Amino acid sequence: MKVNRLKYLLVLSLLLNFSLLGAAGYTYYQKTRHQSSPFGYGAPGRVPMGSSSIQPHLFEALSLRPEQRNLFEQKAPLFHAALDKKREKVDRLRGSLFDLMRADYPDSKTIETTIAEINGIQEEMQQMVVAHMLEFKSMLDKDQQKKFFDLIQGAMTRRQEIQCP
Repeated sequence: MKVNRLKYLLVLSLLLNFSLLGAAGYTYYQKTRHQSSPFGYGAPGRVPMGSSSIQPHLFEALSLRPEQRNLFEQKAPLFHAALDKKREKVDRLRGSLFDLMRADYPDSKTIETTIAEINGIQEEMQQMVVAHMLEFKSMLDKDQQKKFFDLIQGAMTRRQEIQCP
């Protein structure tokens, strides 16, 4: 009787351990699969500047040659730093916009001016992104260009998670 009970506890313990391992593996998979998004704020999976593992999944998907990868790894942090500065400015202006709207007597002219400033910065950001993508495209061969634009288009139309270079 005691042996059966020990076997039962062993099987139960093993099932519990495998369940926990499976849950941990699934959580890790979900976190790494949705690591980054170039289209939203915060870019949760953004690789810190100076890291040697910038956008490995995009670089692998494009089958970059080592010299291409090195060039992109040099250029990407500078682009992302400039874009982050613009995002920070937009965030500050949005905070100001909310402060203006919370006032007892909101000044509609100042609100319109702040909105125009936000729009101007967002337009600059879009122009920066397009220029960066065209520069990136110029360094790729035809097959890589097709893959690159397919991946970016997929990310933009289906909100698929991917880190742009």
